[in-house]
Amino acid sequence: MTESDAELVERARGGERDAFGRLLERHSPMARRICGRLIGTVGGVDDVMQEAALQAWLGLDGLRDARQFGPWLAGIGLNLARRRLRTTALEPWSWEAMFGGKLVREPIENAAGPDECAEADELATTVRAAVADLPRGQRAAVLLVYLSGLSYRETAAALGIPVGAVKTRLHKGRRALQRRLRDLWTEELMTTSVEQQMVEMRVADVRRRQGDDEHARSVVVLEEVGGARQISIWVGNWEASSIAMLLEKVKVPRPLTHAFTANLLRAGGVQVRQIRIHRLAGETYYAEVVLDGTTGQAAVDARPSDCMALALDLGAPILVAADVLAAAEAARTARTETDRPEPTMTAAEIVDHIIEHWPGEPKPVR
Repeated sequence: MTESDAELVERARGGERDAFGRLLERHSPMARRICGRLIGTVGGVDDVMQEAALQAWLGLDGLRDARQFGPWLAGIGLNLARRRLRTTALEPWSWEAMFGGKLVREPIENAAGPDECAEADELATTVRAAVADLPRGQRAAVLLVYLSGLSYRETAAALGIPVGAVKTRLHKGRRALQRRLRDLWTEELMTTSVEQQMVEMRVADVRRRQGDDEHARSVVVLEEVGGARQISIWVGNWEASSIAMLLEKVKVPRPLTHAFTANLLRAGGVQVRQIRIHRLAGETYYAEVVLDGTTGQAAVDARPSDCMALALDLGAPILVAADVLAAAEAARTARTETDRPEPTMTAAEIVDHIIEHWPGEPKPVR
């Protein structure tokens, strides 16, 4: 006689993995078809279903109506699929990643090292233990909302309780987790708040690497002041041209964007204290402008390309975090002999091209 979903759920709650496996065999095909219509790619559906199965196993105690395991599993999968689509849809359109400064692509091992894996595993174990120790109702609400990504209304429907009760359980669960993990958060905060060691750099050159079509690729080369270390940052061609003209001390008929910004700061009595390239996430550099004004000091988030142009215009120092510089050096060291640079134009050649093709009169002059 075939066991019902409710019977299999009860057995699975008792720790019988084969019962949970039979539930997945029975209902995963439907959930996979639903998620597949949303995602479209086989690999993406596989990842979603694996995570959905894990979250269903962890949150099984929170399933109010054991007869509704199939719709509940499909709901978890749909929420994971939606979250995956939102993440993948936003990433390619990051303005910083496209034009604000990117790490030059070079062979480098991006996988986490053994120490990082051990730390991540220890952290995950600690957090899982804290969640597991919550009372049953609070644990179910936390898993469904924060792990499965369900809304308050969906969580209330899954647990068979009012939305207000879900909020109450989440509030109590958060308070309990805060007390349990306070020491861990304090340690993490102290670790990440340590002042970064910064290295002063200067803009050495701008190089334009020609592609196979009409589109060119530009990099700004920074070199260590008083040292031999360098990093190269992809930037937009417009920004690269502006930086090249600043390096070559070209005078233009009308102020460019960086000059306009510098004039605004001067008019407002604001001084640019320094430019800081402080973070490398994936291949994207992040920077900030440190300002001194009438209200005190402030740091303003900015694209590295804009920062470097502003620093050249105002004579402000450019500082790069030591760990960012180390990552770039590691990438350069990892290059093979076959990774030869493409033909390039230097800053001087870029400026010659700009002056030659400048629209109208008067033209820029050196």
